Amino acid sequence: MIQKQSSAKKVTAIAITAALYTVFFFLSYSITLPNFTLLYLPIILLGVFPVWFGWSGLIGCMIGAFIGGAFVEGLGFLGIFESVCALIIYLINWTLIPKGAAETNSKGKLAVMLAVLGVSLAAGTSYILYQYTILPQLFTADVAFAVWVPTFLLNLPIVLIACPALIRTISPKMRTWGMYTGNFREWMARSRN
Repeated sequence: MIQKQSSAKKVTAIAITAALYTVFFFLSYSITLPNFTLLYLPIILLGVFPVWFGWSGLIGCMIGAFIGGAFVEGLGFLGIFESVCALIIYLINWTLIPKGAAETNSKGKLAVMLAVLGVSLAAGTSYILYQYTILPQLFTADVAFAVWVPTFLLNLPIVLIACPALIRTISPKMRTWGMYTGNFREWMARSRN
């Protein structure tokens, strides 16, 4: 049974996710173009935080993404676009990762989880590069596509290896601590009770 989180746990989850997201964003800055991070380590967090922290994790990730965009990439207030990217990836993962993916060793659920993680990475990468062709016009459309391919291919193995491993090994402990939310359907079922 998934426990209902207290307000203190929710606030703690927001603070932890924002801090970790910012740190991962900073660590990603090792492989970069001007004002754009190719290596996107926060994708690991966007793959695991939805099932661990739910809405609190989403808020924390959006705060961390803004801080990363504003200060690490140097975009100032345009760091809000990184928050939108985090929102897109987070919601895709939270709504589409299969129920029970953390507990079962089902190859089918693992395959669906890997597909969802790949799709969310593609969607987030596409959004942020498309956004940067419009405002602040960091790229032209041709350059954005040329950047999309290596960015996606660089981050895909990271997300496909790290996220399932973390979800399956740490989720049982998160559940015993009362921090595990589950996917969106599990959260909705608990909210109705």
